[in-house]
Amino acid sequence: MTIRDLQFNVFTLIFAGLLLFGAVGCGEDKNGTSPPADPAGYINADGMRGGRLYDEFWATETGWSQSDTNLATYDSHSDFFRCKQCHGWDLLGSTGAYISRAPRMTRPNVSSLNLRSIAASRTPQELFDALKRSNGRRAISADLSTYDPGTNPTIGDQMPDYGTIFTDEQIWDLVRFLKLDAIDISILYDFQTTGTYPTGSITFSNIGEDGNASSGDSIFAAKCVGCHGADGAEFLVDGGSYTVGRHLREKPNEDQHKIKFGQLGSIMGSQVTDENEMKDLYRALTDQTRYPD
Repeated sequence: MTIRDLQFNVFTLIFAGLLLFGAVGCGEDKNGTSPPADPAGYINADGMRGGRLYDEFWATETGWSQSDTNLATYDSHSDFFRCKQCHGWDLLGSTGAYISRAPRMTRPNVSSLNLRSIAASRTPQELFDALKRSNGRRAISADLSTYDPGTNPTIGDQMPDYGTIFTDEQIWDLVRFLKLDAIDISILYDFQTTGTYPTGSITFSNIGEDGNASSGDSIFAAKCVGCHGADGAEFLVDGGSYTVGRHLREKPNEDQHKIKFGQLGSIMGSQVTDENEMKDLYRALTDQTRYPD
């Protein structure tokens, strides 16, 4: 064997070792431990359905059984069971747009938890386990007629026992919504809060961020004109009190969810799922001349 042959063989062994190291080390953390694979339930989950469950889980659009014996309870105390009531459309709870949504006899306090940061920092399995557990949660049968935010808030402010309400598949749908399908509102607008819950206030600005208004106009023409008219004023929304333009400018925290996941209980299904298109639509609807109050 020549010196040249020996050098070639040594080089080959070193190169092969590097390849092997790369294959073994890929995806490992600094301690050499591979992160756990995502559970099959999470991989196969439907985040779009999860978004609808977050809104009102017993709605027909979620596939919920309309023969459920608890439907009357959910309907009569809806805000005590809807995820969005305690955590907000923006997932920011009392630190976001719901900073002024004070409790009433018919709705509980808004949670101080920031679900967006929690979802980002937890694994799918950790989120599933948190939603599944029953300890410290409110039973469906709890008497909510005695709820009073001033004198008797404890039971009503508890999270419902979703572990007994949802199937595992539905919990995974919610987890996928929280991790992947919920829109990060920071890409859609800026906001500033003053004061503290429940008497604080919020101001929205830079709605649509760097979106393209012309593209947004085209999306509105294709998706929205049929029901709301060219100026968004033919079919008023939110109890018939708002044009589409005014509602988005005043409640951008809410509209992103309805546009993506649909307005439950109406003919409006999912309209825009792409986040860049959502930004374009938001930017377009800031034009008060084209989409008046």
